[in-house]
Amino acid sequence: METANQQMYDAALRHQTYVLRYAAGIRNKINELLDQTEDEIAGKLLNKYGDSSRVVTSSDWERLTRLQKVIKEIRSDAWSSAGTLLSEEALSFVEQESKFYTLLITSISPVIIDTVVPSPETLKSIVTSRPYEGKLLKDWVKDYADKDITRINKIIGTGLTTGTDTKEIARQVFGTVKAKGTDGITRLTRDSVNMMVRTAIQHINGNARREVGLMNAEIIELEEYVAMLDGRTTMQCKGLDGQTFKPGEGPYPPIHIGCRSARVMYINQDIGVRPAKPVTERLLVKEYAEKNDLGSIKKRDDLPYGTKGDYDEWARKRIRELVGPVPAKLNYNDWLKTQSADFQLDTLGKTRAELFSKGNLTLDRFIDVDGTTLTLKEIAQRDAAAFERAGLDVSKFLN
Repeated sequence: METANQQMYDAALRHQTYVLRYAAGIRNKINELLDQTEDEIAGKLLNKYGDSSRVVTSSDWERLTRLQKVIKEIRSDAWSSAGTLLSEEALSFVEQESKFYTLLITSISPVIIDTVVPSPETLKSIVTSRPYEGKLLKDWVKDYADKDITRINKIIGTGLTTGTDTKEIARQVFGTVKAKGTDGITRLTRDSVNMMVRTAIQHINGNARREVGLMNAEIIELEEYVAMLDGRTTMQCKGLDGQTFKPGEGPYPPIHIGCRSARVMYINQDIGVRPAKPVTERLLVKEYAEKNDLGSIKKRDDLPYGTKGDYDEWARKRIRELVGPVPAKLNYNDWLKTQSADFQLDTLGKTRAELFSKGNLTLDRFIDVDGTTLTLKEIAQRDAAAFERAGLDVSKFLN
């Protein structure tokens, strides 16, 4: 029978997968806001300087300055909307996270416990008043916005003053449709948004867990640092993976920009002194009665005279077993192998899930040495045999 703490471990890692996906969804929304400015900015550029190469003369400097000011306004409006979106999502997320962890504790516990939810003021402060690496959420947005606008205006200014064709300037800024914008300078912005949002969501998630653990320290005995071990895992997280700390002590993710690690809370095994849940008590009474040949008994009150004290002592020990110790350590790759095919499919996507489960590819084989997620074509070029083991036609992925 799976212990409560094993259920906690599984639920926390599953939830971490969804948290990272949630962050990716916010990232996509922010990138959409920024992408919507591209046609307008390119149009302003072409309208001011035409569809040709032309070295900017001294009389054009004022016009260039005005253009860059307009571009700053356009992009700043998009970044303002992005900041509002991120702030609203963060405030909603921190509340949901605190509820999730308190409900998780009560749902898996075999005994009746009353968890404490952090106050609304505390949860709001996580978003609005707790800095990460010296900066609040709003300051991170402003910093990335300033760098993005500076890069765009620098490319445009340099291109115009050197006589670069305006279409080429636009391509240098926004990239090509064929490459999905990855060959333009704004790819740096998209990468930055990804890191910013993931780090922000992790910062909120980690602080929400920390507050729940502190508020329920009598119930939560230890917390384990769990790293998402694959080709992108930093040495910092690898070094902390598997270490345990008391609530409120030790590092909480994120410990670096883009960190994907989590801390898993574990229930104290000594909670057996508390009243068992009705469903737990029914199971315990049934087990005790069968163990001692007492017949079919469903309630403690129905136990024979003189056995209740013995039952209570046995039940406390049995509840310790039901709670269980800190689970044996699995890395993320091995843990994912223990999950259902549906969860693997949901996490990895159809082809990668088949390569993982049938082709025996480990998660690090989906990642390049620099941490970039490989395309299916790149994976096929490197691990063609895995496609064959998974029953996939590798030629379909190489074309």
